[in-house]
Amino acid sequence: MAGAIFFAKLQIFFEKFWMKEKCPYLCSVLVMYNTKQQHHISDSSTTGTNISNKNHICKMKKTILSLLLIISAAVSGNAQLLWKISGNGLEKPSYLFGTHHVAPVSVIDSVAGLNETIASADKIYGEMIMTEAMSPQSQQIMMGYAMAPQDSLLTSVLTPAQTDSLDVMLRNYMGPMASAKQFAQLKPAMLCTLIAMIQSQTVFPNFNPQQQIDGEIQKRGAALGKEIGGFETIDDQCKALFGSSIIDQAESLMEMVRNDSHAAEMAKKLAKAYLAGDLNQMLELMEDPASGSSDEWSERMINRRNANWARIMAGLLPSASVLIAVGAGHLPGEKGLISLLRKEGYSVEAVK
Repeated sequence: MAGAIFFAKLQIFFEKFWMKEKCPYLCSVLVMYNTKQQHHISDSSTTGTNISNKNHICKMKKTILSLLLIISAAVSGNAQLLWKISGNGLEKPSYLFGTHHVAPVSVIDSVAGLNETIASADKIYGEMIMTEAMSPQSQQIMMGYAMAPQDSLLTSVLTPAQTDSLDVMLRNYMGPMASAKQFAQLKPAMLCTLIAMIQSQTVFPNFNPQQQIDGEIQKRGAALGKEIGGFETIDDQCKALFGSSIIDQAESLMEMVRNDSHAAEMAKKLAKAYLAGDLNQMLELMEDPASGSSDEWSERMINRRNANWARIMAGLLPSASVLIAVGAGHLPGEKGLISLLRKEGYSVEAVK
């Protein structure tokens, strides 16, 4: 879940800034998938090549990366996604909510007490201020992080055998014209996220990158006059996502290729855990090597960020009632936000 908030920004980034100039074929693929969300797809041609769209859509539905949590129903009434923070001298309670960055915004209304919490809070804090994250300036910053150095292009860091395996995966998801060579200028970590983004176009037919839970919570709060804040900037998130070496990113990409056949089962389990509000099960699945995670990934994407956020929370909570809405993957575990807050002396209890 960590970093998944990037989906909405990546959708805009690739459609507006990169693909139309660098990869018009892929841009047409995304347009095709967006169109499919509202209509049944029949075979059509894209950029000089006829693609059997039905076959590729069918394959995509069967092969979903474990980066995604499939949300197709309302959250269970017993879900423990909303938590109350009290004690330790607080005059007013604050709240912690675990979001899903590519779930439909209707999830907000299915969580008991969440709308009331938005209305009662003094401040709404998320991973980032979403209106700033969607700005053209942020997209340009992302572009800088997305591109690989000329001496470390994808086609030069992968072996021929690895390139062939990646080509098979790309063609499975994007059609017969797709290849690693087309994406040579992208950092491997960006290509990983791009693949997940394209999958989300089919897996989440109601997902709109302009309307997602994190941004919607902030939007509703702003409409009520709440102060909106973020724990990170676009630079912070890009550094976390792309902070590892190109070689390490390439290995993570190939791990994704090798574990592709397990992705659908992993995604279903993650979906079930999220809908049930079972944060411990989510943590167990996210730490499974088959999900593409590693100790280094967990430290960079989860633990360090949680520690930074907890320090910021320590300065926020005594003076105001704050609704903290961040990816659900940041909540559980010994180094999760729930545990970190409890270690600071706060009472953190699930809202029933």
